[in-house]
Amino acid sequence: MLRIIFILTIFVSAFLLFQIQPMLSKELLPRFGGGASVWSASLFFYQTVLLLGYFYAHFLSRYPLKKQMLIHISLVVLASLISLNKVHVNLNLAPNWSVMANLLNQIGLVFMLLSATSVLMQRWYIEHGKNTVPYHWYSVSNLGSLLALISYPIVFEVFFSLPQQKHYWQIGLLTYCMLLICLAYKLLSKSSKVSNSSLPHVQTILKKPNVLWIILSATSSIMLIATTQMISTNIPPMPLVWVVPLAIYLGSFSYTFANKNNYNRSVWVYAFIFSAFTGLIMYFLGSQFNAIAQIVIYSFILLSGCMICHGELRQLAPQSTLLTHFYLYIALGGALGSLFTTLFAPLLFEQITEYIVALAVLLILISYIHLTQFKKINTLLIGTTALWCGCYLVLYSSFNQYNVASQRNFYGYLTVKDINTPELAQRRLIDGTTIHGSQPLHGQDALASSYYNQHTGVAKSLAILKSQEKLNMGVVGLGAGVLASLADKHDSVHFYELNPAVYTMANTYFDYLKNSPAKVNVTIGDGRVALANEFKSNAPLMNALVIDAFSSDVIPTHLLTQEAFELYWQRLSENGILIIHISNNHIDLLPVIQAHSTYFDKALIKFKHSANKLTALDSEWVVLTSNQRFLDTVEISELSPIKFYPDSQLVHWTDQKNSSLPLIKF
Repeated sequence: MLRIIFILTIFVSAFLLFQIQPMLSKELLPRFGGGASVWSASLFFYQTVLLLGYFYAHFLSRYPLKKQMLIHISLVVLASLISLNKVHVNLNLAPNWSVMANLLNQIGLVFMLLSATSVLMQRWYIEHGKNTVPYHWYSVSNLGSLLALISYPIVFEVFFSLPQQKHYWQIGLLTYCMLLICLAYKLLSKSSKVSNSSLPHVQTILKKPNVLWIILSATSSIMLIATTQMISTNIPPMPLVWVVPLAIYLGSFSYTFANKNNYNRSVWVYAFIFSAFTGLIMYFLGSQFNAIAQIVIYSFILLSGCMICHGELRQLAPQSTLLTHFYLYIALGGALGSLFTTLFAPLLFEQITEYIVALAVLLILISYIHLTQFKKINTLLIGTTALWCGCYLVLYSSFNQYNVASQRNFYGYLTVKDINTPELAQRRLIDGTTIHGSQPLHGQDALASSYYNQHTGVAKSLAILKSQEKLNMGVVGLGAGVLASLADKHDSVHFYELNPAVYTMANTYFDYLKNSPAKVNVTIGDGRVALANEFKSNAPLMNALVIDAFSSDVIPTHLLTQEAFELYWQRLSENGILIIHISNNHIDLLPVIQAHSTYFDKALIKFKHSANKLTALDSEWVVLTSNQRFLDTVEISELSPIKFYPDSQLVHWTDQKNSSLPLIKF
């Protein structure tokens, strides 16, 4: 019975630990523009607090078992009372630090205590008179984590709102408290056995670690976060995209630690060598694959890398007296890896080069481990690593030969390219892997080859509206500023741009903002927040609002919820038109747009433009409006047919409940 309570306590704590991660990170997305880096910053917080939890477990273990239980249960009860508080942190911090401050405020203490549970339970078990370290319990912990991660995007996110999710999580936390109290009662009732513990108490001085513990753990952590960033470049940052890599990371831990013989070095070394070359292809050409293919391929690469890192860690696992040291240094490696990926990599690299760094380090580690195990150099591994490095340098040179400028920050990475070939002479602004505006190099028609040329839905819609009245237009998403060229001297255009680097690039390398005859303003900050502030201050209403706020190939979810659309209609005049750019290779947004059209009783029309992909770009735009005069002017022949979904297939997104899972294009 005692053993069952131990295992249940570990399982419940792990479930709670990894259920709260995507839940709170998703809640923070709208506050930071819906960017993928919210999850990277969150992972850094989680792994850092995990390290603190292991430190806590390590130093707590120097006390007698009764005192350990008293301290831990008291802290857990206190943390349960103050977790998930409704106090918001609005410090003037950089986005990464602001994300972490908000998480610390809501779950800092309870997360640390939950993360210490697995190590503490193993320690208490062997102090209770058992000599063998139950490393397989670490597998139980990871299985609980996996169940939490898998169930969140498939069940909890789809069927429950965020307040409901938090409520059920707190019920789970209460269950954890009851299990701890029950465990303490059982242990104290057998106090005679406790006093006969054969395990000496750990001193506060840390033992010198095996450096490979830290390096292997840090490498797998870098691969986890960098892989998630690569996937999130083109697929919306959402719990599904977050939990799949994290589930693989934890699953490999669970499998390798369940039994020392589960890890077959030879099999996984060859699998990773294949994966390393596949990773090069995905790094440069991954955007050409559909969403499912990207997730599957990136997942296999991550799995092979994590199996090597975690399998080698299991081979290096020490005896019982160093149990807490081992877990502590694993956590330290994970925290260092996330620190490098989240804070240092954006400063060092203009692209997600940390993904390449992780692949390269692991190739080198494989050669090193082989050398130390067999005391001889493996020329095949050395030659493969050299070939891989050569392939990377060739591909890097080819894909970056046209670069004029690059910049990376919390919101993504931007590149300005001058494509100057016999077929094409064009300057492009590229966000991630997606073109966000272009300008001819030799004075041709600036709009002929862009998302905004005269054949596109936005250009046609604005042309009709301009024929009826002066434009007072808002644009959420600046890009290269191309839409400014569609306005005349009597018009006004107000851009709302989250990423300050986009404004710098548009103002420095493109002419649209400078040469526009219209009155042009640019507000730096989240478009929805800026529009809400304007509504509160009774700013003049607009007659057109364009939602073109892509981050790479992704529209932030918080700009497409029911509450967002309600704000758009508040900022538009009675006959205003709402124009939304829905071109997307991976997500079908029409069920969401159509649901809003029905809810707000607005007409919905769609424009789809197909172009020569070498010199121009396909685009898909939708317009929602009650302006009958505008609708009567649109020529039916210019519209694209809309697939109207039955009510059961419409996707009603709100701030508290939204999921991209039903919208993924297969």
